[in-house]
Amino acid sequence: MNPLLLLRVHRGAATVLALLALSATLLVCALPRAFERSYDDALHGVLDDTAASLTDVTVEVRAPSTSALGTENAFAAGDRHFRGLLPAPVAQVMDHGPGADSHYGAKTIGTPVAGRLEGGARPYQYVDMAWLSGANRRIRYVAGAPPGAPVTLARVPGRPELTDVTLFEIALSKQASDKMGIPIGATLILGNSRPSLARVTGLYQALNPRDRYWQHNNDLLTVTVLRQPNLDAEELYITGLTSPQSLAKLSGEARALRYLWVLGVQNRALTARNAAPVIDGIGAYLRTIVTDANGPITYDPQIRIAPYDLDTALPQVLGKFLDRLSTAQTLMFLILGGLITVAVGVLALAVQLLAERMRSGLTLARARGASLRQIVLTGTGAVTLALVPSVLAGYCLTFAFPGPATPIVHLGPLLITLVTIAFTAARLAAGHRSPIEDRRDDVVARRPSPRRIALEVVVVVLALAGAYLLRTRGLTTQALRQGADPFLMLVPAALTVAAALITLRCYPYPLRLIVWAAARARSAVPFVGLTLAARARSVTSLPVLILLPALTVSVYGAVVGGALEQTQRLAAWQATGAAARVEASAELPTDVVERVRRVPGVQQILPADKGIAQVGLGGRTATVVAVDLDAYRRILAGSPLDPPHAAPGLPGAAIPALVSPDLAGMSSFEIGWHVRMKLTKAGVIREGLPGVSFTVNNLIVVPYDASKRAGFRTFTTMLLIAGQDIDGAKLKAATGNRRDILVSTFDESLRQVTATPLAGTIMTSFRVVTAALAVYALLTVIIALVIGAAERARALSYLRTLGLSERQASALTVLEITPLILLTACAGLLLGLALPAALGPAIDLSAYAGALTVGDYRLSPTTPVLLAAGLAAVSVLGAFLHARFGAHRSLGSALRVGE
Repeated sequence: MNPLLLLRVHRGAATVLALLALSATLLVCALPRAFERSYDDALHGVLDDTAASLTDVTVEVRAPSTSALGTENAFAAGDRHFRGLLPAPVAQVMDHGPGADSHYGAKTIGTPVAGRLEGGARPYQYVDMAWLSGANRRIRYVAGAPPGAPVTLARVPGRPELTDVTLFEIALSKQASDKMGIPIGATLILGNSRPSLARVTGLYQALNPRDRYWQHNNDLLTVTVLRQPNLDAEELYITGLTSPQSLAKLSGEARALRYLWVLGVQNRALTARNAAPVIDGIGAYLRTIVTDANGPITYDPQIRIAPYDLDTALPQVLGKFLDRLSTAQTLMFLILGGLITVAVGVLALAVQLLAERMRSGLTLARARGASLRQIVLTGTGAVTLALVPSVLAGYCLTFAFPGPATPIVHLGPLLITLVTIAFTAARLAAGHRSPIEDRRDDVVARRPSPRRIALEVVVVVLALAGAYLLRTRGLTTQALRQGADPFLMLVPAALTVAAALITLRCYPYPLRLIVWAAARARSAVPFVGLTLAARARSVTSLPVLILLPALTVSVYGAVVGGALEQTQRLAAWQATGAAARVEASAELPTDVVERVRRVPGVQQILPADKGIAQVGLGGRTATVVAVDLDAYRRILAGSPLDPPHAAPGLPGAAIPALVSPDLAGMSSFEIGWHVRMKLTKAGVIREGLPGVSFTVNNLIVVPYDASKRAGFRTFTTMLLIAGQDIDGAKLKAATGNRRDILVSTFDESLRQVTATPLAGTIMTSFRVVTAALAVYALLTVIIALVIGAAERARALSYLRTLGLSERQASALTVLEITPLILLTACAGLLLGLALPAALGPAIDLSAYAGALTVGDYRLSPTTPVLLAAGLAAVSVLGAFLHARFGAHRSLGSALRVGE
């Protein structure tokens, strides 16, 4: 027997198998690559948006009283030493290329300016000195010259108290020179005890202020302004650059001096796969350097603790990302698992189609003396010849898709090949165990074997146990971060398989009741069609195992996607408080309000006032919001926000107020705001005013004209705007682009929420997978019908000789498959609607919804029902088209099939 001959004779079925194998391989290999790339892109976006001072690894040490590191070479040796201690996972993500922000150096901290030799000193100024590697190639001097070597002055004219003092040369940023009034040539007296001198020789500007290098050293470019609570003046801080020769004169004896080595991290080298090892590596590195006895700084070995400090937030940044990633991976695993299950199921149907086509030839060979081994090898060989080239082609094509190649990319095609060949061999061995044993499976229903029932019960029990554990334990263990539990990540897919098995076992029983009712009808078509459906062969029942996961994943995606989208919109509304909001700490000018009113898209403006007021005569303060709540409710009509109703009016001149629960114990009280006013509690506001006030405690809401009622006038510090398509840029331009005026719009807030890393990946994946599942659902029904097409055509031809019309024959075929599809659709719809509640808090989507909990899966079944109905309609359409095309065959050709 020649497998090539079988393949050539049944090339149509072989082509179907080859195409489905190609698609399954592409799904198994390409989708994980796409997902991993989206994970990496999301991580890189997080790292790029995080300051380098947080993601880089910085080793710091307080300089000893003597000059321990007096040369640039000593710092370079320390850099090599600390890099040599890095664990391998961390060392692999370090940035060594040109332009990297890695550097080392020395900085003084908090050095006050005690005076100037030229006079005219200004108080509350602090000037530190720093030498940093790589700084000179990142700046350009706009005036003066770079600093030179320090000198020691035996005495300073006019300053008898300054003897044997060191004179350093420094350069300042142009912005610091202008703001602090320190020109070129100025000589500063640094420090109150053991002072030194610093002469300004040059002014510089950064070549690229956005260079991540300056995120570590912004104190060299920008003046830091601090206001102490007990001072009315502002303290100004700046750091000036000095020469490498100054290192020999800098020590920790006279100044607070710190040495630092910044080990830059290459963001693109970090991936979702090496993030966890890097976190562990940072922890190991910390344990190493605190006991490092061979570092650049010597210390007393009896202390047993090295003086080095490790400063990095990289573990926290990566840990937060991995927490968000675990949810995304579970969702991706769910939809990918459902899609692969459906794809493999359709592939199994294609194998059965080819086996059915080869059955007559293999049965004849078996009757003529061929052994079971020869039959299995021949049939399996034909399937292998159709399968392997397609799998290899799909595997090669996946390398055209961007993304890293994870182990599943290499193991997936092998597993598909082995599982398909094993399934083919098992089916052929079971079907040809005895020579010429022809059965009519459509006449009597076959009883399932006890082993099969036991296996199905085990699957159902494991799925239910996994769902319980998923709700109680979540996706990770209660101990350390170990990553997602593979068993628990398989639970959603296991639940769909369990539901499919239950549906497969239970669907004949309600059908028999319908058959009993159809037997009393005058037409025989419903009775015959439903009887065939109730006694469906395994090859016809197999679509349940394919269609139900497809429907479940699609419905689940619609429910979760809808809930996530609603919560994202709610988060955007809560962040803005209206379609747009303009807020200032001081009163908004009238001309600004009028310009805002003329911005395109603005329909209505509601003025409001917000500030901090003193409660009573003590030191307690509260946030006070003066707003017309009834008008506010009107401009929020149709939004998910539900502000409280306005406080009811009170007799006389009493001013009603809504207060937070912590203030509810006071029936009436005074506040000192624009004017002192006495308020009377008229209600309690428990959830604050999202978008207007972000506090839920110490909150007081009064009418907008409360200050006017108290004998003063109204103030406007906030504008709550109703409108459509309001451009945030135009709104900011209307306010004069003032930094003290905050402008926010709903559209901008929504973009910020939806731009959360991985949120777009989740929503896009649900849509793509739903479309792919619809295609597979159509293929499932068509292939299942084609498998039994020959026997069905012969049976229908016999019935047509008895008077069955072509229209009735088509209806009979549709009735045979429709009950199974409808029951499967109902089961998939119910499971898809129940999965969000079943999985419970194990899948936390709050990271993608502005930190709001996505737990209120409101039952809005319109979209899921339409989706399930659409997939069912597609499947029924496939059955109808197959019936219509098959109805045109001549009776003679149908009756000769198999004879």
